[in-house]
Amino acid sequence: MSTPYGTAHNANPWLTTLTPRPAARLRLVCFPPSGAGTNFYRPWAARLPQDVELLAVRLPGREDRYREALIEDYPTAVARLHTALRPVFDQPYALFGHSMGALLAYGVALASARLGAPAPVRLLLSGAGGPGTEPPKAGRGTWSDEEIVADLREMGGTPEAVLDHRELLDLILPVLRADYTLCDAFYADPPTSPLLDCPLTVLGGAKDHYTPQDLARWTRVSTGPATHHTYPGGHFFVVGESADAVLATLTTELAG
Repeated sequence: MSTPYGTAHNANPWLTTLTPRPAARLRLVCFPPSGAGTNFYRPWAARLPQDVELLAVRLPGREDRYREALIEDYPTAVARLHTALRPVFDQPYALFGHSMGALLAYGVALASARLGAPAPVRLLLSGAGGPGTEPPKAGRGTWSDEEIVADLREMGGTPEAVLDHRELLDLILPVLRADYTLCDAFYADPPTSPLLDCPLTVLGGAKDHYTPQDLARWTRVSTGPATHHTYPGGHFFVVGESADAVLATLTTELAG
């Protein structure tokens, strides 16, 4: 059973708790990649240690927020996210983000540092290059439908039934374009201050379009200790062939 985070009178539309564990010692807040929603992390929820509660971020314009305006501006997205998520930072928490989600998780950690909010016990960044990276696919927000679909096929992670379904594509493509524009905005002017001091975990796919050098740029954003992990697979290694290995890494890195 998955529920919006909080009680019925205090539900948070930005979060879904996929497997509620109210007694957990740690909250793991997971930010989605471009075009995705909370279901991206559903396979993880029951497989994480019992003392870790997974809270999946739901952005405007998708799932039951589909009537809300999409966000294309990176600073706006981060500011709204931090305001919405800060109530769940009242106990130890970690942030995980894949692809676009990594950029958002980093931005939320920076916002906490700037505003004096509790810091994450660990920041886990996956499938994205750090500040200073030249994005290998800039400008995708202006690509044609055909170019975006071809790119999705190349990256994997999107069921072929979705790519062949015109009605579904009409719903997904505007979300992707907004998310791609947001990512381009980050890389055009990435925030680099204040310097964080939390531990970092950086994860990448051996066949992803982000290079080891791109991933290593994350080590510049924090004075805390950093670990690096490379897995078989392409951009969506976290939910593909390396899902088990990624979950094992998370279990180790988040151990109390």
